[in-house]
Amino acid sequence: MARPSHDDAIRVLHVDDDDAMLDLVSRYLERVDEGLAVTGETGAEAALERLATEPFDCILSDFDMPGQDGLAFLAAVRERRPDIPFLLYTGKGSEEIAAEAISRGVDDYLRKGSGEGHYTVLANRIRRETERSRRELDRKQRLAAMDATREGICIIDADGRFTYANEAYCDLYGYGREALLGTAWQAVHPEDEVERTRAEILPAVDAEGEWTGLGTGLRADGTEFPESKSVASLPGGGLVVVVFELREDSSDPVAGPIEQAVDALNRAL
Repeated sequence: MARPSHDDAIRVLHVDDDDAMLDLVSRYLERVDEGLAVTGETGAEAALERLATEPFDCILSDFDMPGQDGLAFLAAVRERRPDIPFLLYTGKGSEEIAAEAISRGVDDYLRKGSGEGHYTVLANRIRRETERSRRELDRKQRLAAMDATREGICIIDADGRFTYANEAYCDLYGYGREALLGTAWQAVHPEDEVERTRAEILPAVDAEGEWTGLGTGLRADGTEFPESKSVASLPGGGLVVVVFELREDSSDPVAGPIEQAVDALNRAL
């Protein structure tokens, strides 16, 4: 079976002051997982220089190194690449070192070992942390895109309280984001719309998974306005709501942008 291209591989920067260990780990990791591409460096400073110019996906670091130990190296990495997975891999570990490493934000910790089984475990941990990091980065990018849209978007948890609202949503209802988060959804609707939501909209979402239509919003200053919105259930529970103010020049207030935004936010979550 052909190895993945270099662009598709998980690029691992392995830092250890022992050249023989670098060579051994590289050969074993690339043997047990052909999707890994391992690059070795014998010192933290050289590794930091390389990290600044090459797109590594994960760092595997020894603890006991001259000049700068693994935890000091971790701190330097976090200043430059706060989201890159960092695994501490050491032959002189202890429970105290493990606890200190975890408290400082290391993503995983493993004692050095030997044999193909050991390197399979190490490869699996590298892959797991890298894939987790990629999913989180993708989620953040999608949420950032949602935050920049013109439609108001919010997430309401199973208890009926706001856990996310983009800038457009906050502006539409006249709230600051911090003031809105944790507030019950009823705050942004007049009483008759609250009753309609409970009697009509929420049952429709429970039955069909989503509801789209017109409603009435309530701003923080007490003024009401007509709104076009879509309410959809989220896989893990709760609701996502996409809304904008209905104006006289709105030719198709409920189609297109709302459906696209709901779909994108569902993918992000």
